Amino acid sequence: MFTPKAFKEQPQATVIVQTNTGLDTCHIPMYWQDDGSQYGCLYGHIAKINTLNNSDNIDAPWLVIFQDTGHYISPNWYPSKSITHKEVPTWNYRSVHITGLVRLITEPEMLIEILTKLTTDFEANQPIPWSLSDAPVNYI
Repeated sequence: MFTPKAFKEQPQATVIVQTNTGLDTCHIPMYWQDDGSQYGCLYGHIAKINTLNNSDNIDAPWLVIFQDTGHYISPNWYPSKSITHKEVPTWNYRSVHITGLVRLITEPEMLIEILTKLTTDFEANQPIPWSLSDAPVNYI
């Protein structure tokens, strides 16, 4: 199926982690890449100051949730409502829950590759797309 560029998904994930001090969560942009393994690999970026960016947090599996905005469904939309009056409001949504082990990447070349991919994807619809080369090298 063809998806116009304007409607391309730019997934943001909710990441939930059991840490030494309890549950922690953050929202990060991610992308999937076929790495030749059975399921492929998710890549994302967590800022250095983020509490999840800590090697103490990689022993337990992380839960990653992708979810769309969902839609309210009114009982009035069902023809049977006027007959049975047994329809109730509901909410339709799509979500994907992924559990897996994590590797914190610290190699500069790989970090640049991940940031370049994320930036390129998210900036694609901008009139003048920003790129990593627009920032000072020592800042990146």
